[in-house]
Amino acid sequence: MKRPLSSLLIVAEDSPESFSPAGERVRHLALAGGSKFSKVMVLALQRGERERKREGNEGKVSLYSVSYSRVVPFPFSVLFDPLKALMLLVHATVLYGRIKPSHVLASMPPFETGLSAWVLATIRRVTLIVDLRDDWESAAYVQLKRYFPKAFVRVLSIIAQKIYSSAFVNLAVTQTIADTVQGRSAQARILLVPNGADTEVFCPLGQSIRKRIRQENGLPLDKIVVIYCGSGTNPYYRLNDTLASIKILSEKTREKIFFVFYLYNGIENLRGLQHKLGIPSSQLEIRNPLPRNKLAQILSSCDVGLVPFDAKPYLLCARSTKLYEYLSSGLYVVCSGPKGGELDVLFSSNDELGMFVLPSVENFAKASSYISEHHEKSLSKESRDLRHSFIRENYDRKNTMKKALDTLFANAF
Repeated sequence: MKRPLSSLLIVAEDSPESFSPAGERVRHLALAGGSKFSKVMVLALQRGERERKREGNEGKVSLYSVSYSRVVPFPFSVLFDPLKALMLLVHATVLYGRIKPSHVLASMPPFETGLSAWVLATIRRVTLIVDLRDDWESAAYVQLKRYFPKAFVRVLSIIAQKIYSSAFVNLAVTQTIADTVQGRSAQARILLVPNGADTEVFCPLGQSIRKRIRQENGLPLDKIVVIYCGSGTNPYYRLNDTLASIKILSEKTREKIFFVFYLYNGIENLRGLQHKLGIPSSQLEIRNPLPRNKLAQILSSCDVGLVPFDAKPYLLCARSTKLYEYLSSGLYVVCSGPKGGELDVLFSSNDELGMFVLPSVENFAKASSYISEHHEKSLSKESRDLRHSFIRENYDRKNTMKKALDTLFANAF
């Protein structure tokens, strides 16, 4: 007798409709789940909306958004927000009664999503899956060590280890995260599911189309356009140093390069820093975020993408979604991070993809100068196509998620 298809509940902080990389990963997990489960429901938090909840549907995939504004102040919000955990658990329980999921997937961080999903899965005796996007435990310790004793963070880590160990499988976005979790919780089962890009959406365009898109969006036609898209407030991005590097560029380099930032938060703070540094709008524009399909067009019209990570040890595991979307769009990438980390390894073995530097004002400025002087080959059509092919063959998001779900089901059933 054929077993009936089951349903999946995904518990996340970032909505699939948000502009964040975390929300984009949740969206693709949900869509991939729709090919395996009879129904997929995503529970996510939505900030700034008046209504208590909002639901949406995309075939078998549904979104249940709950309005929530953080009330716990920093640094307690980084350690643990009990109200957030309780809200997620209550609404997850309500949704459980509606769709009777056989599997619950927690998108972590934050810790609260994993805790609420774990409690629900334990009480209802359903299968738990954890999607780990970064080494949030190390990041929390770095942020909180000046405020709390190490024992406080250790308590969260012990609970997290129980969550990982009780999960049917933990999806890790990089091998470094997989190794780190395995070292902390020997019983945790790990499946590597890297970030990637939708290569059908993020792809290179012809020169005439790129020119038209630049004209329509107020981007210069006669300059190398360097783009950053993402958060303007995350402490691990060295955006302050990036802006400071623009200030010290030579006149010759400034004449050749234009910077544009599309931010989904922290816009006013960055504009304030731009004004303080005296960087004119002819060199840098800081803009509002764009929907993914519109952003894909803009990316393809640009030349260089920025991923300015800090060099702290907890970022050894970091490979952001924007990295793959930049490359899939054909962009040359300038990135920074800790020496020996995931980004260093990727670009050291694939220098045609871009350039890795240690984060500093001087290094970012040197990278800009180098690009302005040696851009002919790295920004050519052949180089753009090569980067897109690299992502399509190795990090196509749809194929990656499909393979992950195939593996999951092969083991689960």
